[in-house]
Amino acid sequence: MRDLILLTIGDQEPVRCLSLDDAKARAAAVQAVDGDIIVEITPEGGGLMTSLRYDQTARDWAAFS
Repeated sequence: MRDLILLTIGDQEPVRCLSLDDAKARAAAVQAVDGDIIVEITPEGGGLMTSLRYDQTARDWAAFS
Protein backbone atom coordinates (compact mmCIF):
# COMPACT_ATOMS: atom_id res chain seq x y z
CA MET A 1 0.00 0.00 0.00
CA ARG A 2 1.27 3.49 -0.83
CA ASP A 3 1.22 6.63 1.28
CA LEU A 4 -2.19 8.31 1.30
CA ILE A 5 -1.79 11.76 -0.25
CA LEU A 6 -4.81 14.06 -0.21
CA LEU A 7 -4.82 17.48 -1.85
CA THR A 8 -7.34 20.13 -0.83
CA ILE A 9 -7.62 23.30 -2.92
CA GLY A 10 -9.48 26.06 -1.09
CA ASP A 11 -12.87 24.79 0.06
CA GLN A 12 -13.09 21.97 -2.50
CA GLU A 13 -13.30 18.30 -1.57
CA PRO A 14 -9.94 16.54 -1.07
CA VAL A 15 -8.53 14.67 -4.09
CA ARG A 16 -6.23 11.65 -3.81
CA CYS A 17 -2.90 12.07 -5.59
CA LEU A 18 -0.44 9.43 -6.75
CA SER A 19 2.60 11.20 -5.28
CA LEU A 20 3.74 14.46 -3.74
CA ASP A 21 4.99 15.50 -7.20
CA ASP A 22 1.52 14.83 -8.62
CA ALA A 23 -0.03 17.00 -5.88
CA LYS A 24 2.54 19.74 -6.56
CA ALA A 25 1.75 19.73 -10.30
CA ARG A 26 -1.98 20.01 -9.56
CA ALA A 27 -1.38 22.83 -7.07
CA ALA A 28 0.85 24.71 -9.52
CA ALA A 29 -1.88 24.52 -12.17
CA VAL A 30 -4.27 26.54 -10.00
CA GLN A 31 -4.31 30.21 -10.99
CA ALA A 32 -6.42 31.70 -8.20
CA VAL A 33 -7.91 30.12 -5.11
CA ASP A 34 -9.85 31.36 -2.13
CA GLY A 35 -8.07 29.86 0.85
CA ASP A 36 -5.06 27.58 1.08
CA ILE A 37 -3.85 24.66 -0.95
CA ILE A 38 -3.07 21.88 1.53
CA VAL A 39 -1.61 18.42 1.11
CA GLU A 40 -2.02 15.78 3.83
CA ILE A 41 0.29 12.75 3.76
CA THR A 42 -0.46 9.64 5.80
CA PRO A 43 2.45 7.18 5.68
CA GLU A 44 2.04 3.65 4.40
CA GLY A 45 1.06 1.42 7.30
CA GLY A 46 -0.20 4.33 9.40
CA GLY A 47 1.58 6.83 11.58
CA LEU A 48 1.60 10.56 12.00
CA MET A 49 0.01 12.59 9.23
CA THR A 50 2.04 15.45 7.71
CA SER A 51 0.26 18.57 6.46
CA LEU A 52 1.93 21.07 4.14
CA ARG A 53 0.70 24.27 2.53
CA TYR A 54 1.52 25.19 -1.08
CA ASP A 55 3.42 28.47 -1.38
CA GLN A 56 2.47 29.90 -4.78
CA THR A 57 5.35 32.38 -4.73
CA ALA A 58 8.02 29.71 -4.12
CA ARG A 59 6.04 27.13 -6.12
CA ASP A 60 6.77 24.51 -3.46
CA TRP A 61 5.40 22.99 -0.27
CA ALA A 62 5.99 24.77 3.03
CA ALA A 63 5.37 23.85 6.65
CA PHE A 64 2.58 25.64 8.48
CA SER A 65 3.89 28.57 10.48
